[in-house]
Parts: sequence; structure tokens; C-alpha cells
Amino acid sequence: MKVRVASAGTGKTYALTSRFVAALAEHPPYRLAAVTFTRAAAAELKARLRERLLLIAAGEFHPTSEEDAPPPAVVSRAGELAGEVLGATVSTIHGFFAELLRQNALIMGLDPAFLRLDAGEAAQIFAEEARAYVFLHDEDPALAGELAQLFARRSLAAELQPLGEHAGELFRHFQAVQQRYRQRLGGEALGPADIELRAWQLLSQAGRDEELARRIRSRLAKIFVDEYQDTSPLQGEVFAALEKIGVEIEVVGDPKQSIYAFRNADVSVFRRALAAGEPLEPLRVSWRHDKAPLEFLNRYTDWVAASHPQAFSPQEAPPVVPRRGAGRGRVEMNLVFGGARVADLRPLEADRLARWLVEQHRDYAWREMAVLVRSHSSVPLLRRAFEAHEVPYVVIGGRGFYDLTEVRDLVHAARVALDPGNRFSLTAFLRGPFGGLELKTIEQVLAAPDPLAELARLAPEVHERILQLGEWVQTLRPLEFFERMVRAPLLAGESYLERLEPEARANVDQLIFKIAERRYNRLEFLLRELEDLRGSDEASVPEGGFDTVRICTMHGSKGLEWPVVAVFDLNRGQPEGKQPFYVRPGSGEFACEGDPNYAKFKDEWEEREEQESYRLLYVALSRAASRLLISLSVQLKNGRFKFWRRTPGWRLLEEMGILDWSGIAVNRLDAAKLTLPPTPPVRQKEPPPADERLRQPVEPGPRPPVYSPSALKAEKGFAPAAEEDGEELVELEAGPDLGLVARTTGILVHYAIAENWGPERLDDLWTQEAALLLTPAELELVKSDVFELLEGYRRLLGGPLPPPAARAEDYAELPVLLPAGGTVWEGVIDRLYRVGDEWVLEDYKTDREVHPERYHFQLALYRRAIREAWGVEPRARLVFLRFGRVVELEPELLEEAFERGLGEIQQL
Repeated sequence: MKVRVASAGTGKTYALTSRFVAALAEHPPYRLAAVTFTRAAAAELKARLRERLLLIAAGEFHPTSEEDAPPPAVVSRAGELAGEVLGATVSTIHGFFAELLRQNALIMGLDPAFLRLDAGEAAQIFAEEARAYVFLHDEDPALAGELAQLFARRSLAAELQPLGEHAGELFRHFQAVQQRYRQRLGGEALGPADIELRAWQLLSQAGRDEELARRIRSRLAKIFVDEYQDTSPLQGEVFAALEKIGVEIEVVGDPKQSIYAFRNADVSVFRRALAAGEPLEPLRVSWRHDKAPLEFLNRYTDWVAASHPQAFSPQEAPPVVPRRGAGRGRVEMNLVFGGARVADLRPLEADRLARWLVEQHRDYAWREMAVLVRSHSSVPLLRRAFEAHEVPYVVIGGRGFYDLTEVRDLVHAARVALDPGNRFSLTAFLRGPFGGLELKTIEQVLAAPDPLAELARLAPEVHERILQLGEWVQTLRPLEFFERMVRAPLLAGESYLERLEPEARANVDQLIFKIAERRYNRLEFLLRELEDLRGSDEASVPEGGFDTVRICTMHGSKGLEWPVVAVFDLNRGQPEGKQPFYVRPGSGEFACEGDPNYAKFKDEWEEREEQESYRLLYVALSRAASRLLISLSVQLKNGRFKFWRRTPGWRLLEEMGILDWSGIAVNRLDAAKLTLPPTPPVRQKEPPPADERLRQPVEPGPRPPVYSPSALKAEKGFAPAAEEDGEELVELEAGPDLGLVARTTGILVHYAIAENWGPERLDDLWTQEAALLLTPAELELVKSDVFELLEGYRRLLGGPLPPPAARAEDYAELPVLLPAGGTVWEGVIDRLYRVGDEWVLEDYKTDREVHPERYHFQLALYRRAIREAWGVEPRARLVFLRFGRVVELEPELLEEAFERGLGEIQQL
């Protein structure tokens, strides 16, 4: 295997194009393949190959090095090859593996037309099967989450190896659920990890079957792999197996940019190839960076390679020189410091960043600037600062365009129109807005010998809708079919388009426009292209337009570049937590908590994350072509900077001593001398009449003038609100932000319950603002949890909880104010309703433990507020959704909690 190291901005795609063109002298295009990690990169590479060959044919290509010079055999046929190269395999890693499987589908017992699922769809299907398994076998509900996490780690090895009693028990459950998952897909669809495993199995068989190996070699002579540092151990095994049967492999990548451990990428795959293979000359000229940013990057990589070679070694960090004619550029640091907590300094840091962007706008358009953050938890600070200084922005993250819920809804509906027997698309159709059926009904339909006949019996209007779509397919062109489908009435007379939020509606309009551009005559061909485009990094329509500053995470910025980049909130740390199990990459060995190897595997995993954090910072710092701003806030105590975690800010200031580096302009910003712009007044309509008691002045007390029971609970230590004992709560650096996941889950669950949404409306949740801030990995965790919690709520309806139809009056998300104890208490009652003459007050909890005592004072306040305002005595109860448990709180208990709570407040 030939291996090349290519640092950020050194022209990987150009070099890969040169190597591919040189290989055309020995092999026809159809026997060559190039593998990239995004469809956009694949399309760009294929376009560059054709462009290079056309330039060679016209005598207009001027190589920049001896390696770039095309062989004479290519020069003589360049014009002909420019047409033939369009037939070469240039695709994503999963697209390449899938094509390999399609070519050998009969050997593997697969349908050659199998559907490729994205990681989110596969995870959701597995999670549903896990929940069903747990319910049927009366297991702990937490088991379903652990099984879903193990499913997400399958790419870490070809085979998982449980070590220990607890791991063995978890693996037994996992195998049972995996069998259910495979039966449900029925060979008609494969997820990413399924494709990887099947490709490895195919090539392992080829290693024992020379006839099969010969057949694969006849189609594949040489493969070029880009971004090899991002491969998982299982993907690495597939390429190693290809090499063993005689296929040439050449890879290029940058170990310094291996930052996707949470997606199962493992930098050791690249390192093993570099150690055992044939190293090619590394790329040493940056075509991206001006001199100042590049000098800073070289100094950073030199320091890390010397101090933390596990992050990246000197061989993996060769010095890089600027291109001829590069500008000077600039590197700055905004260092906001003061005696206050970091959380109180961050708004000032965001404000200074917004002012800096306004200054850069004199020379650059807004779209030429980006702000990078470690997690989306930093985004609200930026929103407020940008709005105060009128900086237009858009938050980049989440799914690509062809993976959006609204696009997938329409694709599944079109597939059902073509083939109602396609069980996968039929399931999605019935669960989505076109069907709107409950999960129980869908399972009954799919279990029937004739699902469509059963659907006609259980939901005749949905069955009629499928027949109508089938008639349209026969009579309309694809463009007309999609236009009719989105505008036809659905439930309650609304069309699909009318049910969407403005941003989602704009995305549907964009899809229709793209379909019009393609001018397909057959729907089958259009759907195949839409499937092929899945996973592309084409963005949806930005809410704020296109001339906006981009805000994205450091992970999301990889592969992108801007002239001006600010890296914000670098003193935000990583939480100390533990997982229920840890898997060793490559070997597949895993241990659960309580097993002998658990502590050892945990330490190994945390060290892996620690070393990756240095690489993540390199990725962020290398996005700026000309101007780079490093931004952080630090608490100052006794003349020294105070750090609570090993944050990037700690690394830069304490470990590296960056304040003493030349070539960086440090803006030392004393928080005591900084001010925030005034908050613009909110224009309100005439306020509603208030209770006269609220007009009376409240005497100053130990609490703020307006306070909430949730804040009091945090102050008493049940749930930290922001920081405790000066040590701030911090977010995940790599992978899902579990704090954000938990908060978003709570928001969406309460919203769905307040709106009385059933399963048919769940997809609408993912367009809510809270969900738009999530990464794909975070969104899938939220989806799984929300579905589980709402299923728990629906099981309670008609049992311990009366259904909405039985309630004479019903109020959701009811705000309350209650003057008491020297302050005004505020809160929101999840549900207050009347059945007959009885009032019921309910508060829904998504906690992972049942601790009613933590909420006695909160429910006591709510009950007291309703009694004083309306003169009724509601029953109060806590509903722990995750456990399906309703806890009734006696009036005497609440009265005692109210008096005790007010007494404790006076002592705090």
C-alpha cells in the first residue's frame, strides 16, 4: 500500500488527480476507482479528472512538478480518455463498498437493488427493535439505550468480543436484537455498518476463493483512497483484504486531522499503513494559507509533535511552506479576563468577537467569514451578540439536503407509489404525514399476509391515498407527480406543503426545482439519483440567506475554508463521564461496568479522546486562509489564570505559552473595562390584566425579585444550574453533547405532549428550533429518547391518565406567578385539566431516576398558585415518563413542603 501525508491546504485533490491520471497509462478507467468521504468531494474529483484530461489533450496543461507530468501513453489518448473517465468509479466509501456488493450480490445472497440506509435510519430501526425486545422480555428500559450504543460501535471491528460476565450478557441481548433488525430489513436494505461488514465478508471469502478474487481483480486494478485517516478499523480491514487479493491500494490523508473517533474513525489504521506500506513524498506547499497563519500552524504542529507524539508524530507533521506570492495575513487573540466566573465572561467575549467581525467586513463579505465552536452550547451567546451588532449569520449543522426529513418523506411516498410492496418505504409512509398511523396499527398492517388488504380494512383513507399516488405515477411525468403530491390535501384538508414550517417549505421548493432541472421521464431513474445523492454535504436553504457569517462546530468545519475565521469559546471544557461499556478499536473486545477490564478500557478510551483534542484544535486553526482570531475567556485569581479543566484555552496558554509567541497579536481585554450594548426594548401589546396581588411591591428578600423553583432546586444541589463551587459544567468535545441532548429531549417531549401530537407528527418535532442546533449524532440520540418517552406517555393515556377527549377543560404549558417568601415565583405547569368536577395538575419528568422528593416544593408552589388564582384545589401528581409511573402527591405533603421550603429559603 502506498501512503502519502498531506497537511491541511496542501492540494490533496490536485495530487490525487495527478496520480489517477498517471494510472490511466496502465489501466482503463473502468478498472480504476477513487474513494472519498463525501459525495461533493467525489463529484469534484471526477470533474477535475475530466478537466485535466481535456487540458492535456489541448496542450494547455502545465505541470507544477515532475510527478504531475502525464505519461506519454496518456497524452496520446487524453481526448478519448476524457470521455471514458466519466465511467470510472469515483464515489464515497460506502458507495464503493455497495457497488462491490451489487457486482457480487448473488454470491452474498443479496438483492442487487438493495436500498442504502443512512446511519440515522439504521440506528432508528435498530432502536425500535431494541425497545420492542426490552418490552416483550420485561427487561430494564435502560437496556435499549445500551444496545443502541453498542450498535453504533459495530465499525470498530469485524467482530465484537465480549470480555466479562456483564459484557457477555449485553452481547447476548445484542445478538437477539440484531437478528430482529436483520429480519425487519429482509435483505432489501443495508445500513452503513451492514455494508462494511458484508464487504469484509465478501473479500474474506475471496481470499479463500481464487475464482472470486480473479473476478474482483478483473473489475478493479487500483484504488485511490482519500482522507484515509478517517477510516474505521472495519473499513481498514476491507481495504487490507482488497490488497491481499491483488488489488493495488494508494491512500492519502492527514493524521493531524483524524477527529472522528465518535464516528468510529481510528487514526491507528492510517498509522499501520504508513508503517507497513510504501511512504510517498509528503505534500509540503500550502495553497490555502497566507504566511502568518501558516507560520502559526507550523509552530503549533512542531510543539504538539515534540510534546504529544501520540496526537501526531514528527513524520505526520512535516513542515509546510507558503505558496509563491502568498500574502502576509494576520493571527490575533482576544483574551477576556477578570475575577468573575468564565460563564459571566463569555457574553463579553462574544461581544468582542462580533465587533471584530464588523471590522473585518470592511475587507470581506459576510459569507467569507466563519466562527467555529466546540459545541452548539456556545451558539446562544453568539446569537445575542450578532443580533446586537447586526451581524447576519446562519448556524451550519445537521443533515445534508437529500437527508432532510421533508425530502425523505417525498422519496418514500414516491417509492410506495411505484411499489406498495416495498416494506421499508411503506413503513416510513405509514408513520409519516402521508399515513399518520399509530405504531400499533402499522405493526398490524405489516404482520398481515396481505399488508395492503389489511391497510384497506384498518385505514381505508390511507389505502385510497396509495392507490391515488399509483394512478398519478402512471399518468404524470416525475416533475408533475411531485408537484401534485405536495399540494394534494392530506389530513384535515391540509396539503403536505401547507403543513411545513417556512424553512422546510423552502427546501421542498428547492427539491422541485432540482427535479425540474433533471428532466427525467421515468420516476425510477429520478429516485435512484436521489438515493445516490444522500449523504452529500449540499446544504439546505439557510434561513438568513447566503451572504451570512457561518457558525459551525470544529468537527463540522473539516474540509472547509474561509478567508476569515474566528475560533470562539476555547475555554469550554470536556465533561468527566463514563460509558456503560468500552470497545477496543480493531480487536472488538469490550467490557461493561463491573467487568475486570472495564477500568483499563475506559482509561485507554479517554487517552484516545485526549490525544484527539490536539488534532481537533489543529483542524480549527487551519481553516483560516488569511485572518485568524483565537478567542477565549479566563478567570483571573491572585494574578494567575484559573482553569478547571484541560480546555483548548489551557493548552494554548498554560501548556504552550502562546502569549510569548511572536507573530500573534494578543488583545488583553479586562472584563472590568468592557460593557455590553444595551438590550433593545421588546415591543409588547397591551398587557393582559394582572392579579391585584401582583401589583403590590415585593420587599427585598434573599432571592432575586423573580425566581423559579427549578433555580432553587439547582441552588440546593439537586441539579447544577450553571457552575458549582466555581467549577463550570462543560460539554463534550468530540461527539454528542450529552447535556444538550438531554435538554433538547425534554423540550421536544414537553412540546409534543402540549400539542397532543401522535406518531404521525413526530417528524415535525425535528424542525423545531431546539432540534436544529443538533449534530446528526445528537439528533439520532434525541429521536430515540423522544420516541421512547412519548410511547411511555401514550401507554399511560386511557389508564392512569385520562385521554384528552375525556377532559372538560384542558390547559397545556400554563404560566404561573406567585408572590411568596419575599420574591415572586414563576413557573410553567405542564398540564392542568378538569375531568367532571375534579381538577388535576400534572408535571412530566424525563429523569432517568425516580426522585419525587426533589419536586415537592415545585408542585406545592404550582398548586398554591392555582388555588389562589382560581379558587380550586387540584390533585397534583408527577409523571415519570421513562418508567411509566404516576406519583400522586398528597395535599398535606405539599403544604408541609411549601412551608418547609419557604423556611429553608430564609436560611440560604
